[in-house]
Amino acid sequence: MIHNHLASDPLAGAGLLGDGEIFALTERCITAWNDGDPEAILSTYSDDVVYRDPALDRPILGKADLRRYVGAFLRAWDMRFDVTENRRLAGADAQVCLWLARVRRRDGTGPTVTVPGIEIIHIREGLLCRDEGYMDLAPLLPLR
Repeated sequence: MIHNHLASDPLAGAGLLGDGEIFALTERCITAWNDGDPEAILSTYSDDVVYRDPALDRPILGKADLRRYVGAFLRAWDMRFDVTENRRLAGADAQVCLWLARVRRRDGTGPTVTVPGIEIIHIREGLLCRDEGYMDLAPLLPLR
């Protein structure tokens, strides 16, 4: 069950998206990741996206860099997200998304590991322009 924490936003008339709009854009992205569809995933991000994977030592900058990352990621991993909670960041077209992910190697070897995580997501013009993921990587060690 997803807990959407909808706040009465006094800035809604100031050109900000509604909570439900932000949560729906994030859900579209998560569905694309769960489906393993690289073009659908990329269609949810802006051309100048800043994407952070906790397993990488640098951010992914721009859609071309993200395209390379997504391709390599989907060849190696099957990762399914279940959103557990959405929270709007006040005064911004942004949210915090808490999730549980089931991760396994794409080739089917090794165990399936479940790990909790969190994303900080910013939206601009209907696309994710910043997506920073955080999770404890230690539970994933058996997959290496």
